[in-house]
Amino acid sequence: MSLPYIEPEDDIYLNLSIVLIVIQTLGMTKKGTLKINNERLHIFLYLLKNPVKLNDVLGYLGKSSLILSERETFSITSISPNVDPLFDRSALKSLLSILVANNLVDVEFKSKHGFFYKLSEKGLSAVKEFRDEYLLEIRLLSEKLKSVLSLSESKLNQALNQVIRKESA
Repeated sequence: MSLPYIEPEDDIYLNLSIVLIVIQTLGMTKKGTLKINNERLHIFLYLLKNPVKLNDVLGYLGKSSLILSERETFSITSISPNVDPLFDRSALKSLLSILVANNLVDVEFKSKHGFFYKLSEKGLSAVKEFRDEYLLEIRLLSEKLKSVLSLSESKLNQALNQVIRKESA
């Protein structure tokens, strides 16, 4: 009998935590403008889980790059990244549904751009309790993404597509 193996990347609690960190770090500008919608969240989650791709996208956009560890640079994920998550919108919707149902995230609808997310007070309290080294690293990488918040979703998608195409060529 074989025991089920769960990919750490697919752990629901880890992914919920990452979504909370992204919304906390990137959800709102200093002027109070909401920035995280489904499209941005989807792109940012992919980039945070693939730091080499994040670095490549930042470079493509002319932003300062990251200093990556050997673990990040020479991991299986960085050598042969899985692009399937870029086409799986249902996983993100499930994560957001759980966070909204548990009053960790508030939702605002804007007719031209869809749903935008921000942390509730309960969500802010939860994120403040994150002490895990990996989640602290995710927070630092999220901070780096602030430099691309002013770009449109189409510009972000274009950059990501170029980086992925360049790699597969």
